[in-house]
Amino acid sequence: MQRILFVMILLLSAACANVAATERADSGKMLAKLTEELSLTDEQQTETEVVMGLFHDEMKLLHESEGSRRDKGKKMKVAAETRDSQMQQILDESQFEQYQNMVAEMREKMKQRRK
Repeated sequence: MQRILFVMILLLSAACANVAATERADSGKMLAKLTEELSLTDEQQTETEVVMGLFHDEMKLLHESEGSRRDKGKKMKVAAETRDSQMQQILDESQFEQYQNMVAEMREKMKQRRK
């Protein structure tokens, strides 16, 4: 019995580690895409990594939290607005315009996936 429990815990741990590694890889892909598309400087890249990391963590907590979809949606919208406000401080005017276009495209893709 203890052996079965141990194996189950081991498998669950491995699955969780795989999910965490995938999430980190996805965050890295996003940063790389922003860096390339917006021609970020090293300083901008560092600041963007912090902002996107905080946003990702907040979104993950919201997905896992209790509450209605409507309440979560409102909180997610506020988180996105905060992220965008912070990005506006990091990017110059033309970069921020490109960033807004990229965000709009991502939102559209998400809407298409829901259908």
